[in-house]
Amino acid sequence: MGAAETNDDGLTFKQWYAAANRAVSAVCGLGLDDLADGPSYDSWADCVPPSEYAEELLIEEGFPFP
Repeated sequence: MGAAETNDDGLTFKQWYAAANRAVSAVCGLGLDDLADGPSYDSWADCVPPSEYAEELLIEEGFPFP
């Protein structure tokens, strides 16, 4: 993967991951690195919205998602 490679939504993995991390933090004050590993690269490549990915991980971890 090149440094500037983007998915079909135009986001680099770094941009997508940062957005997902912010979504997790907004709900529970933790970050993605504090949760169990998920399929982040595959989700980025499949253009899963960062907020949807965050919601899936939080639900799997037992957090009540608003």
